[in-house]
Amino acid sequence: MTIKPRVVRALKDARTRLRDAAAAAHSNATAESERQARAVADEHETLEAALDDATTALAEAGAVHELDRVADHTSAYRLSLEDAMQRHADAAAVTETTADKLRERTRQLRTAERLVDLVDQHRAQREARAEQRSTDDLNARRRTCE
Repeated sequence: MTIKPRVVRALKDARTRLRDAAAAAHSNATAESERQARAVADEHETLEAALDDATTALAEAGAVHELDRVADHTSAYRLSLEDAMQRHADAAAVTETTADKLRERTRQLRTAERLVDLVDQHRAQREARAEQRSTDDLNARRRTCE
């Protein structure tokens, strides 16, 4: 069974579009992961500032109730940092998934390109054989006419 060149080229074009879509998805996921990494750094700086402020509040605390307020205040920043870290981990996982899909689509595209090359090579061989046959036929006719 032979594969029609038009079908192979259509397959290659479809695989190219799928690879491009996977590349775009990976680019978006990478950008989101980087944005989440910056958010983690920002939350970390905010926590550091809150802890610096907490030292003065702890020094001025005169009752246990005030110590609890300082602990509540800093724990909110810690939770915010943990949330940012979780969002970054989720974004990194999505980035890995899109990278895997991009690698798969790239592999599929290379396979389609090899198919196109094989079909073109087969077609060129077939044309060369047909040309050789026609040349042989012409030479055979000339010999009989002489």
